[in-house]
Amino acid sequence: MGTAGDLLDLVQESVIIRSSDGIVRAWNKASEALYGWAHGDAEGRPIHDLLKTRRETIAPMEAALRDGPWEGDVVRRRADGVLITVQVKCVRREGDIVETGIDVSAQRRIEDALNRAEHRYYNVFQAMAVSFWELDFTPVGAMVQRLMRDGHDLKRYFADNPAFVRDMIRATRVIDINDQSVQLLGRGDKEEMLASLEPYWPPESQHVYAESVLAAIAGKPHYATETRLSSIDGREFDVWFTACFPPEMLARGKLLIGIIDISADKKAKTALETSERRYRRLFHFLPVAMVQLDRTELGGVFAKMKADGVDDLLGYFDAHPGFYDYAANSIRVVEANRRAAELFSAKDEAELIGPAARLWSESGGLIRQSMAARYSGASRFESEMKIRTFDGQIRDVLYVAFFPEAFDEKAIGLSCLVDISDRVQAQAMLAKVQAEFAHAARVSMLGELTASIAHEVNQPLGAILTNGEAALRWLSRPEPDLTELRALSTRTVSDAHRAADIIRRIRSMATRGQPEQEPLGLNGVVEDVMLFLQPELRRQNVEAILQLAADLPDVVGDRVQLQQVFANLAVNAMHAMTDSERHRLTIRTFSKDERTICAEVTDTGPGIAAEHMPQLFQSFFTTKGGGMGIGLAICQSIVEAHGGRIEAENAANGGACFRFTLPVHTGV
Repeated sequence: MGTAGDLLDLVQESVIIRSSDGIVRAWNKASEALYGWAHGDAEGRPIHDLLKTRRETIAPMEAALRDGPWEGDVVRRRADGVLITVQVKCVRREGDIVETGIDVSAQRRIEDALNRAEHRYYNVFQAMAVSFWELDFTPVGAMVQRLMRDGHDLKRYFADNPAFVRDMIRATRVIDINDQSVQLLGRGDKEEMLASLEPYWPPESQHVYAESVLAAIAGKPHYATETRLSSIDGREFDVWFTACFPPEMLARGKLLIGIIDISADKKAKTALETSERRYRRLFHFLPVAMVQLDRTELGGVFAKMKADGVDDLLGYFDAHPGFYDYAANSIRVVEANRRAAELFSAKDEAELIGPAARLWSESGGLIRQSMAARYSGASRFESEMKIRTFDGQIRDVLYVAFFPEAFDEKAIGLSCLVDISDRVQAQAMLAKVQAEFAHAARVSMLGELTASIAHEVNQPLGAILTNGEAALRWLSRPEPDLTELRALSTRTVSDAHRAADIIRRIRSMATRGQPEQEPLGLNGVVEDVMLFLQPELRRQNVEAILQLAADLPDVVGDRVQLQQVFANLAVNAMHAMTDSERHRLTIRTFSKDERTICAEVTDTGPGIAAEHMPQLFQSFFTTKGGGMGIGLAICQSIVEAHGGRIEAENAANGGACFRFTLPVHTGV
């Protein structure tokens, strides 16, 4: 290119002259620096092939050049393979095309990064569920600077001049808001809200605005607090307010604030606090002893044991003697009410705080069962137990424990203790009175049977006397018949045993001992009673029929008390049949189901009058002249004390039927 090429080399930017069909005709030094190709290598070659100009750029560029100049960015590849963005300007001169170019790769990368950042910011600004506000506080900055120049203490000035703070709020302009802001504080019109900040800032929240200004001046990165704001129509609500002070925004007089509506959370928190206060009042002033127990540590241990496959906690206690002590001491009393302190005779509630094991020293077995219930997933455990107070007294309490739902959750369980010492003493006294009544009933019944018993005992005694006199006669013979004497002696011994049995049964029925609980067969009890009643049955010409089920399972009970039940019912039946044509007493035993056996005593008397049925088992109710009216009441007490029920009805074929159930002995 000669002189023209030298002139082009003086230009700082790339200058390329090419023909209309794209062949490079001139290539200056700046082009060599920009594209990495020497002019000798570039000239004569198609420019787009040489620089790998992107195809999508070539067509619009060449089309535009047919009508005039063109400028724009093109992406090309340097000689070393690096892609660069070149801002190109092209004009047509005398049939050729003169192209200038500047490498704008770095600028475009920055612009692209800025665009992406702006896009992300815009997305966050618009898409977040938080109300975002961009504010212009340039006028506020000027107001504050004047105060600072005048040497004012800003914090004190703001506190002493609320009108000035109000002016700052009024001077703050809303530049932009997101859609959430329009929904939260507006009326659906964003443009309406792009004005002063004042409508949204109630007077009681002015101090928050002042504090945020002080935070910005102090160079803090942000300021956040809870306050109240207003919607544009005056509705006030609680918000979490955050002001951010990015230096680049502060430099431009801009401020970004975020607002989160917490009115629902605040309402829920207020309701929760109200509920908590109500619970505290109930906890501390209820007339029931209550303690809060922290089982967090034990819950974690239980969760691990469950994971390790331990299913039987009571068995685990037996196999690991020290584990119960650890478990009991890991449960801690964290709170107690006034009634609990009184129950344990403590100085105050604080004296109960600590390991719970010391409170259950008298009822370790029940606490083991309570832990086992918790371990099995029960939500509560209830039982009567004994406690030792701090001054050494033993008290009976009803213990109710409520457990957390999950083993490993950090939760506080609640336990209630009701002092039932008076009730337990009353029950003991009642049981003693019932025992006295039962004994009186037995003695009364024995009195009625005295004549027949005396007659029955007289028979073996008479036989003994006869056999004895006969034996003496045989012994007086010159040659006593020893065989006959042996037979007489055997009969004498047998009659003596029979008399002794009768006396023993009478003593047994009259005994006033403590009830004994032992496995026993109900059929044997019936047979004992019928043997005892045999003289009276014969005297009253009563036919006794026993229908006793074979292989009847045992029950657990007191033999004498159950004998008394059968004897009372049988004697009542005999009395009821006194004026009847038929005198038949039927006693039946059978299995009601696998857990219950049943006994029935049926007579052929007139039956039970309907008006007497509701009072039949009430104490001192009787239809017999001279009767005490306690026999059936005693029967009911005995049966229920053995875990059964007794009832009466009229039999289908006439007569009365008394039926009672007893639980089967399970062997536990």
